[in-house]
Amino acid sequence: MTSAHPPARPVSDPRDAVAELARLAFDTTTMDAMLQRIAELAKELIRGVADASVTLIANDKAHTAAYTGRLALDLDETQYGRGYGPCLEAAVGEELREITDARRETRWPGYAQAAVEHGSLSSLSVPLPVREGIHGGLNLYAVEAHRFDDGARQSSRTFASYAAVAVHNMHLYASTCDQAHHLDMAMKTRAVIEQAKGILMSQRRCDAEEAFAHLAAASQRSNRRLRDIAQAIVDGVTDFGGQRN
Repeated sequence: MTSAHPPARPVSDPRDAVAELARLAFDTTTMDAMLQRIAELAKELIRGVADASVTLIANDKAHTAAYTGRLALDLDETQYGRGYGPCLEAAVGEELREITDARRETRWPGYAQAAVEHGSLSSLSVPLPVREGIHGGLNLYAVEAHRFDDGARQSSRTFASYAAVAVHNMHLYASTCDQAHHLDMAMKTRAVIEQAKGILMSQRRCDAEEAFAHLAAASQRSNRRLRDIAQAIVDGVTDFGGQRN
């Protein structure tokens, strides 16, 4: 994957990485772009990372939402296919998981062998809480054994915690926009239906309940949405004059 937001300069401190995320405008940035930037910044921030990725797990199904190269994607998918591995445990268990030397790893022997074959001897997987019902993990892969020290672990934890806040805020913004859109549509729908009812009440000399019944019946007969029928009446497209019972 390539980034749509190249950094002005490499980041070397979690605060710099957080500042990069803060510069992403919610109204012009998608969630996919946000997660991609998180993966890229993690690779820049933690020394020795060959590739990074973000794993998301929803309804017991895991997928890689963002990655910086094939190494990360291939090793993520190797874990998904086996149903176990450090990235899955970190995301669901919300605890850091580290492989210091895949050649001597005994917790996930099958996956560890695959990691060696792909050229990754050490890795860090850090929890990245997204929102209720969705687990996330930030995965960092290195080609050398024992590549991550205490500083790298702390930096990865710090960055992941701030990145989780950015993701949560992005989700909250998107949800708020969706709710506002649905509310606006609901208000417009109600308004046009009320207009159509008024027209029918005038044309057919009926009350509001009967006018709505006529709208509902027309919707069923034509297999069209009630709002569309109402809009047609308001626009003068549908003539109910010849549909009296």
